[in-house]
Amino acid sequence: MIVDLRYRLAAVTGAGGGLGHELALALGRAGASVLVVDRDPGTAEATAAAVRRSRVPAWPLRADVGEDADLVAIAARGRDLGGLDLLVNNAGAWTVGEQWPAALATDWGRTLDVNLRAPMRLTQLFLDGLAGRRGRDDGSPAVVNISSSAGLGADAYRSPEYAAAKAGLVRFTTSLSDPGATGGARVMAVVPGWIGLDRAQAEWAALPAEEREHLPALVPPAAVCREVLRLFSHGSAGEVVELLGG
Repeated sequence: MIVDLRYRLAAVTGAGGGLGHELALALGRAGASVLVVDRDPGTAEATAAAVRRSRVPAWPLRADVGEDADLVAIAARGRDLGGLDLLVNNAGAWTVGEQWPAALATDWGRTLDVNLRAPMRLTQLFLDGLAGRRGRDDGSPAVVNISSSAGLGADAYRSPEYAAAKAGLVRFTTSLSDPGATGGARVMAVVPGWIGLDRAQAEWAALPAEEREHLPALVPPAAVCREVLRLFSHGSAGEVVELLGG
């Protein structure tokens, strides 16, 4: 089955900037209405305004996915708008300052909350709301989790809590490969490498040439967006796509 994304209602977390901003724009261009979720109300409104230029509705919502009350508020706003059809769990966070084991438990705990617990909880709320969608029962509901190559492999990694959370997000996704356990919704994931956003490009350019030679190429944001749209359109439940660059 190929799902037409036009007239669907999508929510994108962390959509005020970076990859989330690009994903919100891509969904708008595909004809979906977008609930733009971000901690910063100003950037959320700016993204929503940009999405509206594709002649589709978009609404900003200030929310911190690290706070359970805000996750409930996201789900409630989705219900107010007629019920979410699509969800992109994009918001992520790196521990500020020291990493585990030096980081305070509250700091590395928040990293786990934002990168793993929040997608799990928001997906749960999304599934709970499926029966209340207005007039849409065509099997289209879907979730795409944005993981990271940090969660792959067995190499050392400088933020163990971030890597563990992103690895957990992949396994969470594959654990939901049976649509019978999700009310018919498809839960999928994209695992990108280092994404070529503005900051990453600047950091890449600052690396010594010999170091760049041993790294995979930056992943174009447009490639991630295309894959998310493909998954929403005709991806399979539990599907995990790696976009590792190079």
